[in-house]
Amino acid sequence: MKDFPKIQTGLVNAGQVPEIAGYLMAFTVPVLVLYVNGKEYLREARIVQVEKFREDVSRIYEGFAEE
Repeated sequence: MKDFPKIQTGLVNAGQVPEIAGYLMAFTVPVLVLYVNGKEYLREARIVQVEKFREDVSRIYEGFAEE
C-alpha cells in the first residue's frame, strides 16, 4: 500500500474484535476491503490474488486522483 500514499490503512484481528466481522460481513479470513468516501469499492476475501488486488486498487486510486 506504500504506492498509494493517500489511502489510509488499518489492520483488525476479527478474532480479537468480533464485532468488526459482523459490521463488515467478513466471515472468512483474510478480507481486504477498500472504501472511498465511505462507500465500499473493492472487496477480496479468502484467496486474495495480490497482483490483481494491486491492479484494482491502482485503477481506483488513479480514477480518484483525476478528480
